[in-house]
Amino acid sequence: MSTGGKVQWINPHMMRAQNFTIRFVKPSRHMPGIVALREIRKYQKSTVTLIQKFPFQRLVKEIAQNLKEEFRFQSSAVDAL
Repeated sequence: MSTGGKVQWINPHMMRAQNFTIRFVKPSRHMPGIVALREIRKYQKSTVTLIQKFPFQRLVKEIAQNLKEEFRFQSSAVDAL
């Protein structure tokens, strides 16, 4: 059961009955990079566009304008990118 990253604590009344001291149980963590690799696999499998169409189109036109003034793009060409 996930605790959302919070430290769980054990009931002190139960601990005293068994002559234990209070101890904290840290939630288990994933090794570094495991979650990142899972996200990479998730986004590689999906076909959903992560960047919206019109802001991306503006960016492409701005970069092309820095190269040459008179570029024109077909909508299918921008979709292919």
